[in-house]
Amino acid sequence: MLILVLARDYVLWHYSTAYVDLVYIWWNYLWFVNHLFSFPDVVRSWFAPFKRLQENKVNILLRPSDFFANMVVNIIMRIVGAIIRTALIAIAIVSFSIVLLFGVMFIGFWTILPILVGHFFITGVQSFFS
Repeated sequence: MLILVLARDYVLWHYSTAYVDLVYIWWNYLWFVNHLFSFPDVVRSWFAPFKRLQENKVNILLRPSDFFANMVVNIIMRIVGAIIRTALIAIAIVSFSIVLLFGVMFIGFWTILPILVGHFFITGVQSFFS
């Protein structure tokens, strides 16, 4: 009789409390990936100059050639920054998607795990006695 109470308590824990814990752990992994790549900050500064490298401002009226040279350098640094941040955003989205996929797969596996354990136990006992 005690084994039936233990089995009932295990099934109740497995399909209630454990799901909450699994989702909490999964949320922590998603939080980690989000903060590892600083996704919100990178998106906010998508077109900022690379490593904040830019030329000093020059008055167009005093030195027009220096002004346009600085403008070209600043545009190039913004393009380089946008390319690097786009690659980082793509890597972050792929990593986030992988964590999401593994989380869904693990929760699906967790759902059928007691059935698999029972099946493997019965199959093992049958193969032992045959």
